[in-house]
Amino acid sequence: MSTKIAAEEFYDKFAPTYDDVLKDPSCNAQHVYEAAKIFNRHNHHQGSVLDIACGTGFLSELLEGEFDYTGIDISSKMLDYAAKRGYQTIHKPIETALAEIDSQSYDFVFCLSSLLCVEDAATAIKHIGRIARKTSLISLDETTEEYIKNFVVPVYDHSKIAIENATEDYFIVGWTSPTLGITIRTRMIYIEANT
Repeated sequence: MSTKIAAEEFYDKFAPTYDDVLKDPSCNAQHVYEAAKIFNRHNHHQGSVLDIACGTGFLSELLEGEFDYTGIDISSKMLDYAAKRGYQTIHKPIETALAEIDSQSYDFVFCLSSLLCVEDAATAIKHIGRIARKTSLISLDETTEEYIKNFVVPVYDHSKIAIENATEDYFIVGWTSPTLGITIRTRMIYIEANT
């Protein structure tokens, strides 16, 4: 088993090259582009967006419309880049940050390929449903045993969690790990809030 490091340490080091990796065809970061495609197809053009594990705020480059972005991330270096894209930032672990956010406080909540780093994803998903006024878009990665064993940060496979009330719920080839070369299938889930 490889030695694991803290997610914050890994993503702080990753921040300067993060956008380039997302755009690199070898990474094939389809989960991000698919999320934007789903969202844009539902004709959302303005409102507040909570971007969970926002990284550099790359999502803001893909959504069509005028949005106020808030990003949660464990990496202060990632948040520095997100802030340059106009994000309000919350520098905390996902589990801590979500528990502190008021119910129905954001129109749209995105959580893309980040719950693999959260041990209790079911609770995080409940918080996402509580926080979203209009819609939430979640992607859950089907992490392989090889990936779980060899990735430098502790990760989990939550791809089989039951999600109620999903408008769309399907698998795609999500992305390829730039460090391990392992391709990960991703479950894309779009949920409209019950208003």
